[in-house]
Amino acid sequence: MKQSPQIVTISVVGMVLAALGLYFGSLLPLLKAQSFIEASKQVEFVRSVDEFKDNFDQMFNLYSPVGDEEVTKFLGSSIMGILSQGQPEPVARELVAYIEPHLYKNDVRHLLLLSQMYEFLWGNYKQDADYQKAVIYLETAREIGPNLPPPLYKLLNLYASRGDQANFDRIGREIYSRWPEDKNVAPFFQ
Repeated sequence: MKQSPQIVTISVVGMVLAALGLYFGSLLPLLKAQSFIEASKQVEFVRSVDEFKDNFDQMFNLYSPVGDEEVTKFLGSSIMGILSQGQPEPVARELVAYIEPHLYKNDVRHLLLLSQMYEFLWGNYKQDADYQKAVIYLETAREIGPNLPPPLYKLLNLYASRGDQANFDRIGREIYSRWPEDKNVAPFFQ
């Protein structure tokens, strides 16, 4: 039976679109994820920050329309774990500087992770610039999700750690106005 040219054209276009969908929607994200897993396995053999960067640059250089946000967040969490193992200050700063441009500045989870890294640096190395960056990332997360508790509570804790009473009061009152039943905050702002 002979097919009409329109049906053949539509079939060919459909097959090409399906193949492209598989390639961009499944194969590239799979390759990206496998690249992250392989790079993560190699971390224990890495002996310098440059080796660490080279190891993960391969993953970052692999294009995928899906999956960048996830692998970047996972790597950021891994770096936070490495920082908490007591790295020397230059190593800690270089690791944060490496991941920072890769983390999404419009994603609350990424911003919270960045603020956590800078709060860690500030807590350990006492540089005011680290504290300021932690505040900036938390305030940005708060702007994106004004009703989300994590940015507010993290700001409250950061201001308390710093002894910044004015900002502690400002954020505490905001938390209390939203969640007056919070037993941890209510005694301070009733």
